[in-house]
Amino acid sequence: MNILITNDDGISSNGILALEKVLGKEHNTFLIAPLKERSATSMALSIHDSLRVERVNENHYIVDGFPVDCVNIGLHGNIFPKIDLVLSGINRGVNMGHDVHYSGTVGAARHGAIHNYRSVAVSSGNWDKTYDYIREAELVKDILNVWLEEFLPGTVYNINIPEKFESSLSSIQVARLGKRTYVDTYESKPIIGGISDFFLGGSDLGHVQEEGTDFDIFFRGKIPITPLSLDQTSGNELEEFRKRIRVRSK
Repeated sequence: MNILITNDDGISSNGILALEKVLGKEHNTFLIAPLKERSATSMALSIHDSLRVERVNENHYIVDGFPVDCVNIGLHGNIFPKIDLVLSGINRGVNMGHDVHYSGTVGAARHGAIHNYRSVAVSSGNWDKTYDYIREAELVKDILNVWLEEFLPGTVYNINIPEKFESSLSSIQVARLGKRTYVDTYESKPIIGGISDFFLGGSDLGHVQEEGTDFDIFFRGKIPITPLSLDQTSGNELEEFRKRIRVRSK
């Protein structure tokens, strides 16, 4: 199988290197990743600017752009053979609930899904920059070897692995997205006149406690996997909104 591997943590992150090392033993891996960290870039795509692409070797490229740029070049830039799977990660930090709208990791996988490829995003709760993520990569290998045919093209399968986890498929549970809460804090530095620098000093991350969500599964020490649809139409609101505006129009 030909696997396109990317991330949003940058070319030198341990997560992407672990996937390449482990999956490369059984599959053809093609790594194409950003030159530097591009977290929280969602599906940003360079349209009007050219991109600097460096060929490290036959199966390894660096792009001075966003994660979606990497996937787009990997799929359509005629540098790799036909790809069977787009794999994004392993991200340093989880992407659950509303995180999926911001995440460059999930955004990269979503771009693969938009082009009707099987697409998987993998994130870890381990933030240690020195950690090698080999155990997580081994679990991803097992998932692909056993469940690949169950992954539908055009859908993103979002996996979040706790810092302490059991390396078994039985520890993985299908979950719906939860609800993330954010409390953002900015630091400002006046420059001149009405001009200031604003810096997002940090976000206090929380979540709504609901049974069966990715947060619920994750914080019980299990591994949530959530299928993400490309259709973001609100099914419930679609008909209710239609009714409300019909009444207003009378």
